[in-house]
Amino acid sequence: MEMKPPSKIKSALNSGAMVGMGLMLLALITYVFEIYEQQWFGYLSWLVLVGGIVVGTKKYRDESLGGYISYGSALGYGVLLSLFAAIVAGFVNYIYLSFIDDSFLLFLAETTELEMYEKGMSDEEIEMAMGYSKMLMSATGIAFMGIFSTTILGFIFSLVTSAFLKKESDLFEGEEQ
Repeated sequence: MEMKPPSKIKSALNSGAMVGMGLMLLALITYVFEIYEQQWFGYLSWLVLVGGIVVGTKKYRDESLGGYISYGSALGYGVLLSLFAAIVAGFVNYIYLSFIDDSFLLFLAETTELEMYEKGMSDEEIEMAMGYSKMLMSATGIAFMGIFSTTILGFIFSLVTSAFLKKESDLFEGEEQ
C-alpha cells in the first residue's frame, strides 16, 4: 500500500497551526507583560509568520511535491498557511480578551480617546467616535481584524518568499539534445 502525500490543505493546516501557536504565544506574552507599545515585539510576530511560510512551503515542496513547486502554488500555499495561523491566533485572542483579561481593550480605548483629545476634538465628537469604535475595540473585533490583517500580511510575505522558493520542473530533463 503506497502512502499518499498530504493534500495542500492538510499540509497548510498543520503548518499553519504551528505558526498560529507561535503567534498565539507572542500575543499572550504581549498581554501578560503589557508590552502593547513595544513595536519591536510586533515585528517579532512578522518574523514568526515569514519563517513559518518559508519552512512550511519548503517542507510541502520537498515532501509532497517531489521538490518542485510553481510560483502560484507557493503563493497559494503561503496564503492558506497564513489564514490557518491567523484563525488559531485569532481564536486564542478572542478567548483571552473575552474571558481572561480585557486590560488590552481598556488600554486601546483609553489611548484612542486620549489621541482624540490631543487632536482637539470636542467631547460630543469624541463620544460619537468612541461609540462607533467600540465595535472594533472588542474581543470579536480584535479577533476578526487580526485574522484579516495576518492573512493580508501572509499574502504580501508569500509574494516575496514564493519567488525564492519556487522550483519549476524541467520538462525536458533527461532528454538528449
